[in-house]
Amino acid sequence: MNFKRKFLTDVFGINRILGIIGFGLGGYEAYTWACEYPDEMEFLIVANSSYKTNGYRYTVSKAINNIIDTSDDYFDKIYSEQISKIIISIYSIIYSQYLPKKVFQNFTPDEIDLFMDDFLEEGLSVDIYDFKYRNDAILRYNVEDKLSNIKAKTLVVGDSEDLYYNPEFDIYPLEEKIENIETYVFNTQTPIFYQNYSKFENIFKKLLDEFKK
Repeated sequence: MNFKRKFLTDVFGINRILGIIGFGLGGYEAYTWACEYPDEMEFLIVANSSYKTNGYRYTVSKAINNIIDTSDDYFDKIYSEQISKIIISIYSIIYSQYLPKKVFQNFTPDEIDLFMDDFLEEGLSVDIYDFKYRNDAILRYNVEDKLSNIKAKTLVVGDSEDLYYNPEFDIYPLEEKIENIETYVFNTQTPIFYQNYSKFENIFKKLLDEFKK
């Protein structure tokens, strides 16, 4: 976050941005930026994300770290085939909470296998050392005590069926923590939601129209 902030200043001479948009893990950075530098933006948009790692998410990240830390191959200097197998195990855990609840419930075992195979194949392109660095950061992530610092007009959207980012814990509490906020919760029952945020399009446009120069 600070690197990007410094980059904007040093390269483009930008000391204040119009707004920040963050999805998923990108929302972590967006929340942090808005909390740490509340006077440097006009709006904040976050989708399917959270302001802290606790409970279910902490358990998932801790389990992933346990898989990595108990592997001798991770500490080897050579990136072996076994490390790729570790990634497969990790991405199997991630896949288990990647789609909405009703999607999993309505899938046949063959459909689950099909989507899972594609998901695991994407994981093979992930560098495990970079992944571990990010996972360690996720375990420590918590800006709950700083949310009241946010001055930007805030829009937070999510999915009622999401397993990983649950509106009950990750959206509705924000209504008492951020002064100028709007929240929207969709009920999505198809996996396309995770590759296509067009369902949010009208809501995004409505907020962004307020900031047209």
